[in-house]
Amino acid sequence: MTWIKTKTALLIFALTAASCNPKTKFTALPSELPPVADFDDEARLEFKIESSTQNFEQIELDKNFSYVGFQVRKTDGSFLTDLKPVDFTIYENDKPFNNYKFTKNSYEYTQIVDIVFTVDVTGSMSSTIESAKARLINFVYKSREAGYHTRMCLVTFGDYTLKKCDRFYDNNPKDPTTWTQVEELISEISKLKAIVGSQDPGGSDFNENPMRALMDAALAPWLPNHQRFAILVTDDGFLYSPNNSGSVGALAPDYSEVKRALQASKMKVFAATPSLAGYNKKFGRDAGVVELSNGEWFKFSDLVSGKITLDSILNRILVNLNTTFVVEYTVEEQVGLNPALPVEKRNLKVVLKDGTLGEIYNLNLKSNLPDGRKEYPKEFKLGDKEINKQSIQVELNQIPYKDYELKNKSILVFKQAPAAKTKIKVIYELENPKDSIRLQPIKLPLETIVEKLDVKLNDIYADPKYFTVADVEGRYKVLNLSDSVFDAQDTFKVKALRKLDVKVRVKSKSQ
Repeated sequence: MTWIKTKTALLIFALTAASCNPKTKFTALPSELPPVADFDDEARLEFKIESSTQNFEQIELDKNFSYVGFQVRKTDGSFLTDLKPVDFTIYENDKPFNNYKFTKNSYEYTQIVDIVFTVDVTGSMSSTIESAKARLINFVYKSREAGYHTRMCLVTFGDYTLKKCDRFYDNNPKDPTTWTQVEELISEISKLKAIVGSQDPGGSDFNENPMRALMDAALAPWLPNHQRFAILVTDDGFLYSPNNSGSVGALAPDYSEVKRALQASKMKVFAATPSLAGYNKKFGRDAGVVELSNGEWFKFSDLVSGKITLDSILNRILVNLNTTFVVEYTVEEQVGLNPALPVEKRNLKVVLKDGTLGEIYNLNLKSNLPDGRKEYPKEFKLGDKEINKQSIQVELNQIPYKDYELKNKSILVFKQAPAAKTKIKVIYELENPKDSIRLQPIKLPLETIVEKLDVKLNDIYADPKYFTVADVEGRYKVLNLSDSVFDAQDTFKVKALRKLDVKVRVKSKSQ
């Protein structure tokens, strides 16, 4: 059979994302079919394999803002008060960087001070507590007058922690509304007293449980980037597991638990205690809590005798603040640094160019993301169907990009994650042509004689097994092409020619 001009009835063959031969003449099919009409031209629709396009925008994660505080201790034990960026080099995981802000006594970093006053309230502390109360209240007033922003709370203990720090009282001299909290704090301090007699929380053993109290203090509601101090006052040694748990059993912590709590909280312990292992001396192979936390130790008997006062300890905290240098930086802005690392895996080092200036002391790193920033995604799923790898074109911010690979047939994987807010454009073709050519039914007149229906696909006759015809509610018939048109053997050369040229002829009853 040859394809010649004849009476035909050909109606719309609609295809998503397809192009129609401009020579073909079609009209929309009304609800009532018109009489069979003559067509002057060969009826033909040509559909090309079309590319798909997907657009993504890389998410924007929180930036890793970090703060490094440190002091320089001179050979005479005093602290250096003047330092310039040219005097030192700062490293993170052995990579030097210099894109940072350097300040002495940064207000945000050093002037806001969180202090947990951790005090033994057993009977033997009676006279000491009364003196400490007066000194502590005096400090609250004086620090406010001097312009220091402090937040304080109380922890009390004997063989167990009686009062935990569940809130800080804000003492901000720049905010008059905090005076109410100052009054609440002074009221709390005024209620402090040593408990004697049968209610004495010290129990029958000699030692108390200050290490458990420090662990509880470490869980205080600290605010990020505030300086953190715990002032520990006790006149005795401490209970610990497993060899000196006294009557409290499991409440006596293992020393390793204390170490972890100090490391996690980053608080400095200023301790007025007897001179004992675990306080200012090594506990076995481990450093005492003062050294572990970069704090300071004061002899308890000197506190009792008046050689030092609580003011002396509190003033040392202020000295600690007034000699602190701060480096503030955004990790993402430093070449070679990894913002996804948690704080414990970021090895900070400050090296003085002139070693005679002293040695670095109290080096402390804080971050708004202590667990590290999560990684930017590298993978972008393009769908569930297999993609033609050779067809992929990628643009990042409208610039062609090649450093990627295809995973699991449809996932685009960048070797380096695109930066935040990067606009990603991906153009590609699906591997199987049937996925790029999405057919819809071909409408035919109701009087179509199916046996005389002729279909050519890319000029190749299509056997009836490649299509079906169905009646639609007695109004018209539809012709559907089978998926087998796009078989792996490419019978109709759709993949080879990158198109599907469809010719349909429906002969009239008279033929």
